[in-house]
Amino acid sequence: MSGTTVQSSELSRNSAAVFAAVDDGPVTVTRRDGADLVLALASEVDDERRALRVAADLVVVSLDDTGEPLGERLRAQFPWVEFLRPEGREAFAAEIVAVTRACAAVGEFRRLLITFEAWRSTATAIAAGYTPDADLEWISGPVVTDPRDEA
Repeated sequence: MSGTTVQSSELSRNSAAVFAAVDDGPVTVTRRDGADLVLALASEVDDERRALRVAADLVVVSLDDTGEPLGERLRAQFPWVEFLRPEGREAFAAEIVAVTRACAAVGEFRRLLITFEAWRSTATAIAAGYTPDADLEWISGPVVTDPRDEA
């Protein structure tokens, strides 16, 4: 029943099957005497709302005419962006705009949330002290020597 449409009478007669179908995606319930209803998992509706808030926040930032690069302007709307380096901010800006546009084109915003949360997790890791591999000093020689070699 994934992505299906059922009549309201089917919901009354076989509610268990209709509710089970919601696990696979929203179910549209048509009514003779009113507008159609959509049954969906609350978590999916919440995710969609969160994604639309992110998209709306991006619109607000994009309309800012301060002349600053988008990556810098994003710090006002998403304070955690502060923990990203300037080049990371610009990479975040470019990727989040591209993903938002792609999601809007197909009407599916789950990927936007995944991308957004991945960048926020990166900022959280940096704030907690994570050091990127490129910034580490790698030891090229042996760290431990065999004590028998020193005898």
